[in-house]
Amino acid sequence: MSGKGMPTIYDIAREAGVSITTVSNILNNKGRFKPETVARVLEAVERLRYRPNFAARSLAARRTYTVALSALLTPESFDPLNLQYFGAIAQVVSRSGFNFLLHISHDRESFERFASTGICEGWLLMMIRRQDERVSLLKDLGVPFVSIGRPDEVEGIDVVDTDFEQTARLALEHLLALGHRRIAYLAEPLEFGYSAIRLRAYRALLREYGLEENADLVAETDGTEAGTVRALEALWSKGEPITAIITHDIPALTVLQTLKSWGLRVPEDVSVVGCSDSPLAALADPPLTTINLHVDRIAEAAAEALARRLQEPEAPPVYTLIPARLVVRGSTGPCR
Repeated sequence: MSGKGMPTIYDIAREAGVSITTVSNILNNKGRFKPETVARVLEAVERLRYRPNFAARSLAARRTYTVALSALLTPESFDPLNLQYFGAIAQVVSRSGFNFLLHISHDRESFERFASTGICEGWLLMMIRRQDERVSLLKDLGVPFVSIGRPDEVEGIDVVDTDFEQTARLALEHLLALGHRRIAYLAEPLEFGYSAIRLRAYRALLREYGLEENADLVAETDGTEAGTVRALEALWSKGEPITAIITHDIPALTVLQTLKSWGLRVPEDVSVVGCSDSPLAALADPPLTTINLHVDRIAEAAAEALARRLQEPEAPPVYTLIPARLVVRGSTGPCR
């Protein structure tokens, strides 16, 4: 190692048997290299415990080498799945040689204050509303960003999202195969893009399978436990008995508890399907049948899209939908 201090890019180049330029390009995710060359460089980085000198890089390039993930969170909206997203995205971003910040905001003002500082070269936006002010603000500021979710207007922006149309299909077709026809949909707040998309897909699939679109089978929760119980009570107060429910995982946990308190058995009397495979889903009683969203793949695609946008500002927008998969557990069974 050069000197007695921290390892430098020169040490990495010598250890890996490549040029300094090659090391720099690989660490900054620039250019294309043989997999074995990338592996040698990354192994040398790990072996020598190299850490980029961000201060020197920033001064030389007038860059901050920092990207942020923006999440809209309130105490009532906590979902352990968010922690999986945060961790997966942080890992991918850090691997790309960038600093990573998590910015949690509740309103436009707090987001605008921080975004306007210029500390972050780029942004990843989560929990996208259909009319999301963060999208319009970053467009006005000219700051690169990737939307992890779909606002109503996606033209001209980079989007990475779950294929929520497919999640609705997986859930509904699973229940139809079990003989269910009175299938309710308990939506999370419809101001969020994913919730509105999944509800539209649910209605379209009912038509596709020749089933009646019944407004009595749809309710909206505000995401809180009390709001979910109220929405469930509203569903149960109308028409014929419901034999199955589709909803997001966190409301689904409340649904399981409430049905049990009413003396209804899951899945013998009512089947329940979640839609996000939260870490809590497998711990539910009974374990929750749900849809796995491939968080790692979403994180990888979003971080790659942002890196590309930072390197190629004029590149065409990316629009990527990540497929999901059904995870069958104990909360669904044949209709009786």
